[in-house]
Amino acid sequence: MAIAPSTVATPRWQRWSPAEERWPAGTVTRALLRLLLALPFAGLALYAAGRGFVPRPAGPLSALVTTLGPLGVGLVAAAATGTALAALAERLVRWQVPVRVGVPLVLVPALAYTGSADPIAVLTVAFLALAVEGFLHFAVAGQPEGAVRAGLMLAGAALCDPAATGYALAFAAVAPFVAAGRRGPDIDAGPTRAMLLFPPLAVLAGAVLLNWRLTGQAGIGFDPAGLLGALGGAVVAVVHTPLYAAVAVVYAVRRPRALAGYLAPVVVLFVTLLAGLAYSAVTNYLLLTTIALIAVPRSPSRRLGVFLGTVALLQWAQLITWPPASPPFQEWLRVVWGF
Repeated sequence: MAIAPSTVATPRWQRWSPAEERWPAGTVTRALLRLLLALPFAGLALYAAGRGFVPRPAGPLSALVTTLGPLGVGLVAAAATGTALAALAERLVRWQVPVRVGVPLVLVPALAYTGSADPIAVLTVAFLALAVEGFLHFAVAGQPEGAVRAGLMLAGAALCDPAATGYALAFAAVAPFVAAGRRGPDIDAGPTRAMLLFPPLAVLAGAVLLNWRLTGQAGIGFDPAGLLGALGGAVVAVVHTPLYAAVAVVYAVRRPRALAGYLAPVVVLFVTLLAGLAYSAVTNYLLLTTIALIAVPRSPSRRLGVFLGTVALLQWAQLITWPPASPPFQEWLRVVWGF
């Protein structure tokens, strides 16, 4: 299933265009779509609160978020999830990506839990996915504003979780490699690295200071996994997301320089596990799957669409039999559903 093409012609590898039409077309319709997508998660949050489940979001903002109470945390997560899913749906529709490719993100227990109980994880995934999209826009289309957007999105992610600064460091490291592959005065690695690094580092410092003033703690906990544990965690995260690996193959064949930015999440995952700042397995699954979805080229050919759709369905089947595990997710399954 594919959607009719937009009336605005945009190059296949360009991630967005200011002249491109929005979907849905009306502002009210887009707001209603966000509300419609948020309602199932709001219902889950209400049910979980009634069952006595207490969300435990992590990160510098956790002290602020938990003051809302269990139901308040769940409703904020639902609102964030509805907004993020609406933005993702708009991209996939405009880019004519087959709907079935989104199955392993939407129809999984991992999103049901995160979207109704962990607003910080939802925002982290959304910000980081948009940061990767921005960097890919810089890498494949040669547009410096892609790096600007990536830096701003990384700042939002760093506000939610300090591990996001690893992405800023990774993007800054590969920026000269990407810039070297293009000619022209607009691509300058120095300012690009500054734009990628300064916003997230400044925001993280502010978030840590705010958390320290409110709670007397920095809000950053370290739990190193060790070399083998970090390597194993990174491998398991990739094995859990075949769609991410499949899109990586597409970039390796068609846009090899952009592959460095696309694979940055795996490198950062390994480093953060090693340092003890990693996201949970559930968050990693949602993040890699979302990045894969927004990295699919526009208007994929029928053969590519069938390939990615098949991989997506296989990933969904694998997830049902082998879901990612994390203590909060397991507690949610036990308290809310009795599993």
